[in-house]
Amino acid sequence: MKSDAGILSRRDLLLCAGGIGMMSMGAMVDRLLNHRPGDASILAAAAQRLALVPESVGEWTSTEQTIDERECRVADITGGIRRDYVHGRIGYSVSMTLLSGSAGAMSVHPPTTCFEGVGYSLLTGPGVVTLPGAGNTTVALNRATFTRPQKTMSDMVRVFWGWSTDGHWQVPESPRLTFRNLPSLYKLYVVDRLPVDTVELPQAEVFLRDMIPVLQEILRPSNASQDSPAVSRTNHA
Repeated sequence: MKSDAGILSRRDLLLCAGGIGMMSMGAMVDRLLNHRPGDASILAAAAQRLALVPESVGEWTSTEQTIDERECRVADITGGIRRDYVHGRIGYSVSMTLLSGSAGAMSVHPPTTCFEGVGYSLLTGPGVVTLPGAGNTTVALNRATFTRPQKTMSDMVRVFWGWSTDGHWQVPESPRLTFRNLPSLYKLYVVDRLPVDTVELPQAEVFLRDMIPVLQEILRPSNASQDSPAVSRTNHA
């Protein structure tokens, strides 16, 4: 559903949903502590895989959105896509941001910080949800709901997010510690939104059930250059 531009601009939504505004701090620390020779080629390979993410998945079609080049430089984002997907039959709509970069930059700043910083209140969560992946696999993502009352209407935003090295999404309690020894990391955000008095619709869940198996196939390294660490499925607020 299209939102009122006065509630949260497209650019602000991108910054919040992707955590870009605060990721620059993590990028700076990562340069000082975690940079290793040869990382550039691994980061480039991870970024190139994002070009394989399809614009259409099942009955979902997408509109491409942009990620500002300056923000990418400051936050050490080496690859990224941001798209609005719409389900052609039932009309569900979501926004997906998928980023790649150094583990230090990608592992910081959950969306709770940014949404609350622009006037939204945390309504529910963060909590962990388990979603089906390819075959018999499952993945875990954090989920939180935010709301902000307005004079004319109230806006409700749900955010799903997690991290991965290979398409198997995880939500460790401390992403920075869990992923600190890895040369690259992916960060996924999926956002849906509705007026707050509307019955909650499983827009993001329906989308993720279609998209997650696709991402697992695309982001799986052809060579096991980095292993995905085993972590507990606890949420990171």
